[in-house]
Formats: sequence, structure tokens, C-alpha cells
Amino acid sequence: MEAAMDAIVCRRCLHEITSPAQIREINGAHTHTFANPEGIIYEIGCYGDAWGCGYIGLPSTEFTWFSGYAWRIAVCINCHVHLGWLFSAPDGRFFHGLITSRISTREK
Repeated sequence: MEAAMDAIVCRRCLHEITSPAQIREINGAHTHTFANPEGIIYEIGCYGDAWGCGYIGLPSTEFTWFSGYAWRIAVCINCHVHLGWLFSAPDGRFFHGLITSRISTREK
């Protein structure tokens, strides 16, 4: 019998960030690969709420990867490692784009 995933955690400190129930498809996919203006490539997974994240900076629409959404940097509230971004729309919709290599699953 396979173990069930019960949490998505920060790979560095194992702090709980979100849960598999928060997995979202944005623009038709859960995972996306993007490059930032410096050419650094990120693979992100999209999640709804991510209660283990804190945020840095004001929302920005510069170089946004998702049209209609502003972004803020999301960090682990325990160890402060950069985990990804919070994307928010003016109408209140939001989701988190978490860097897949910086999170992992904790199983029961």
C-alpha cells in the first residue's frame, strides 16, 4: 500500500508550506517553466493557499509570468529560503508558484 502525501514542505528545513489539496492548474497546467530577466530558469508548481510562506516586497507586474497577475517573492517563514512567488489579481484571485526543486512531500 502506498503512503499518502500529507504535506508539501520546504526542502531545506522541512517546515510545512502547503498540502497536495492546494494543487492548482493555471493556464492549463500545474507546472510551468520560466526564465527571469537575468536568464535564471525556474520550474514552478502552482498551489492555492500556502500558509507556510511569508512575502517580501510590494506586488509588481514587471516581467510577470501570468498576465493579469502581480507577483511578490514568497519565502519559507521558518528558514527564509526563497520558495517562489505569490501571484495576485486585482479581483482578489491568487495562487502561489513554488519552485519545484525547493519543496518536497512529507508522507505519513
